Formats: sequence, structure tokens, C-alpha cells
Amino acid sequence: MARALQLLGHEVDIYAGDHDWKAKRRIESRDGITYFIIPSWPTARLLYAPNDFFSAFRWLLHLPQKKYDVYHLYQPFLHASLAWYYLRYTKRKALFLFDWDDLWSGGLFLHPKGWREKYLMLVTNWLEKKLPQHADGVTVCSTYLKGQLLFTNKVVIIKNGFWPKTLPDKKSLRSKWKLQDEIFYLAYIGKTADELDWILEAFSFLKEQIATPFALVIAGPPASYVEQLMQGCKYASMIRYLGSLNAADAVDIAAAVDLGLIPLADNAFNRSRFPVKFLDFLSVQTPVYVSEVGDIGQLAKKISGAFVGPCDKNNWIRGIVGVVQQILEYKKIKPNIEELTPFLWQELAKEQSQFYLTLQAE
Repeated sequence: MARALQLLGHEVDIYAGDHDWKAKRRIESRDGITYFIIPSWPTARLLYAPNDFFSAFRWLLHLPQKKYDVYHLYQPFLHASLAWYYLRYTKRKALFLFDWDDLWSGGLFLHPKGWREKYLMLVTNWLEKKLPQHADGVTVCSTYLKGQLLFTNKVVIIKNGFWPKTLPDKKSLRSKWKLQDEIFYLAYIGKTADELDWILEAFSFLKEQIATPFALVIAGPPASYVEQLMQGCKYASMIRYLGSLNAADAVDIAAAVDLGLIPLADNAFNRSRFPVKFLDFLSVQTPVYVSEVGDIGQLAKKISGAFVGPCDKNNWIRGIVGVVQQILEYKKIKPNIEELTPFLWQELAKEQSQFYLTLQAE
């Protein structure tokens, strides 16, 4: 979003944290955007970096020296929120916004273990409730999150987007990543892998239902988590784990495979979010199979190349057979890039910029 706003002519700086307490405070330039990076203090090892009070206090020692029209806070964590609050009540002429992109407390954070996780959840829960109340405006990525707020006149839904891409053909990408041409590849790419067991079981079910040679590519989740799940998988030898990929390599894999997988159980966390990989797959003309959950499930019903499945595990697994059969029978099934135009980062940046202007005019 920062890059897209900059392309519209806005000046954008990013103030970011670094969980590595051994790192140095530094200034970096990426894609023409200046990053002011403030690492955690060693106390983050005890209290966890996102909500370590002492590391958050460090931000107060290195507040922005430049004057900005908008201070937009991303994520409900103390690390940056304390400085945001301080600036909120010392620079009253600027706009202060909060971006709510996932439901953490009651969503991703459900069953904390030990006092540290309980502390992390307690502080995050407080910030998720208070930050929208104290902000001049709120950006959310889903209808569900907007519905959690008591006010709606200063809230706008801005979904995650994608950048237009020019890619090599599938054959050259498969050669680069040592994927075989004659095999139908399914892929999961992402760090949030609560439903990874859905994918492994769906892959095994598919292998037993259709004679076509299949293989599965997984990238993003921690190796220990993937290895543990794969121990009981009958077809583990046909699953390739690529570890954590950078953005460019993730796009390569998304373009090289035949079907992207985004299983989502029907829970508060999944209803609140809009997975970036949904558009990453479609934007490189790779079909995607997603659950009927939240805004992403509704959008998938309207876009070619997106297949919508049930949001319960057993039926989602059974549904994958029909999806693959359609792709095998109609090999020209491709997402229509023109349908995705509203989700280009440049278009989303226009919406966000207009939201800023609307708030300034009030």
C-alpha cells in the first residue's frame, strides 16, 4: 500500500519494529520508501516483542521528527501503539488512523498458555477495543471486522491487493523450480496454516480418487509443524516442502502450479481476514480453491478461476475432486485478469487516499 500511495504522489515513510533485540536502530530505503526501524530491547525475550512495554517505550525516545498529515497505525500491538498514542495527543492537527487487518483476540488468540501468552492476549485485546475508539478513522479488510465496530461512518473496507506481473511461461518456471511437466501440482503458500491438515488429507483423498499423477507443494509454515503433520501422511514422498519463500519466489511457485489451495474453517479469525494469496494465485492465472468463508468466499463466487468449497473439513476435502476434474477436463480454465482490476494496489491506494481526504474535510 505504501508503494501504491507513493505512486499516486504522496510522500510515505514507514516506522517499523524489529523483533531481533540484537539488531541496530537503522534507516533503510526500499522501493524508494524510507524505513525507520526500531529494534526491540532484550526485555522482549520475557514479554514478547509485540507487547513488550519497555521496547514500546524505546519508540518514545525516537519519535518521528518530520511532520505528517496522517499517522496510520497497523496492528494492535503496544510496540508502536504507545508512540501513536503519544503523537495523537501532541499533534492534534494531523489525522490518526488505525488499520485492523485480522481479529487477534478471540480470533487467532484463543487459548493462551502460560502467563506470557496471557499477557500478550490481554494487552492485544485491550488495544483492539480502544484503538478504533481513539482513531480519527479505521481501515479494515473485511465486512466482519467492520461489523465489530460500533460506528461505521469513519470506517472503510480496503481489501488486500496485488501488483500486476509479467511472468515467464509455466514451463520455464517449472524447470527453474525442478517441477515435472507431466504432474498436476497443488500448492499451499502462507504462514497461517491452521488448516494444513485439511490440505494433506485432501491430497491423499485426491490421490485415491483420480489416477492422474499429483504432487503437493507447501511453502511458508514452520518446518517443525509441517514435518509433524506429514508423519502420518501416506503420500509424504509426493509432497515438497520449500520452507519460507520471499515474495518473488512465492509468485514463481504460484504461477508454476496448477491449483492453489486456501482452506478456511468457519471461525471468527477466518471471517475477519482476506488472505493475500487468494489474489496472488489468480493474478498469475492459477485457479484457486477456497472455502465459503467471509468476504473472500463471497468474492470467489464472482470471479472466474476461483472455486468455492464448503467451510467444514470433510466436505471441503470431498469437494476438491470435482474442482480438479473440471481443470483436467477444461484445461483452458484461467482467471480473468480484468475482473481483478479493482484489487490492484494502485486502485486500492486511490480508495485509501480518498478516505484520508474525506476525513480531513470533516
